[in-house]
Parts: sequence; structure tokens; C-alpha cells
Amino acid sequence: MVAMSSDAGKTEHTDRAETTEFRPDRGNLFAAVLIIAVGMLVIPSAPLYLGWLLLIPLALILWVVRARTVVGGRGIDIRYAFRGGRTIRWEDVSGIGFKGSRALLTTRDGTEHAMPGVTFNSLPQLAEASQGRIPDVLTSAQEAADDKVTIIHRDGQQILISKEEYAARQAAQQANRSSSDNPENLKEQ
Repeated sequence: MVAMSSDAGKTEHTDRAETTEFRPDRGNLFAAVLIIAVGMLVIPSAPLYLGWLLLIPLALILWVVRARTVVGGRGIDIRYAFRGGRTIRWEDVSGIGFKGSRALLTTRDGTEHAMPGVTFNSLPQLAEASQGRIPDVLTSAQEAADDKVTIIHRDGQQILISKEEYAARQAAQQANRSSSDNPENLKEQ
């Protein structure tokens, strides 16, 4: 499957408010053209049987061009490529979640709506566009980890500790090394 990413930051000034549009990555168009090119090498050998294969990259192109999620002051407008769009007011939004690479908007009645063009990495732009209605957990987690030190053990386990804890740990290890290197300590043992 072709990866999704967002082209966020495209803002429009309208009478109502500023909106931000999230669209599938335009790089997917290159993948569709590549599939068509490869198909044109194979399809002439049996055009009646293989001609339908060109529908797959054409559907991908249609999806990239039409699908989008628009976030604004009134709510979220979702436009799909192959079905009708949805407009969801902020009062009806229960939350945003992710299943695999798909971003899902959940309404108060429990209905989930896929959000084309929105990825986990676009959470900061989504939080800004929603004017704080959708929290930016990605940036807050990165800021919390900025003043920390990551220790990676040989087995791959990682721990995150503060710089002060790291300095104390290093001092304790240095003290253990110096005491084991001292010949007088070896005689006592």
C-alpha cells in the first residue's frame, strides 16, 4: 500500500475563519505514474485480460486529488474520493485516534470517520488548526523528553532519566570502578 502523509499548512482566509487543509502526499502520484508505466509494458501482451489493471493507478490518482480533511473554526470537513463527504461540528467531536496509519475521528455517538491526509506526525498542525480543541501530545512528549537522557542497554531495553539522575549514576559507576582498581581493596576482599 502507498504511504500516506500530510501536506498541511495550506491555509485559506474566508469570511468564516482560517482553515487548514490536510491532503494525501502528492508523491503518491509518482507511484501511480510508475505503476502505469510498468503496466504499459505488460498490458499490450494481453490487453483484453490485463487492461483493467490500469484502473488501480487511476483510482489512486483520483484518491490523491480528491481526498482531504479541512479543519477550521466551525469543525472538520472530510472529503473522500469515492463516497460522500462529512462535516462534523466541534460539539460532536469526541476524539481523534489512530489505527495503524489511519487517523480516525470519533463522534459523540461512537461513529468513526477516516481523516484523509492526517497522520500522527501532523498532530502539531492539527492542534494549531483546531485552536487547541485537539491536544498536541506529540510536541508535549518531545518537550518532556528534551531534558532527559536515554540509556540503551545491551538487550535493547531503553530507559529515560533526567540529567541529574544520569550524573549521579555516572558518579556511582566511577566510584565502583575506582574502588575495584585500588590494590588495597583487593587485599581486603
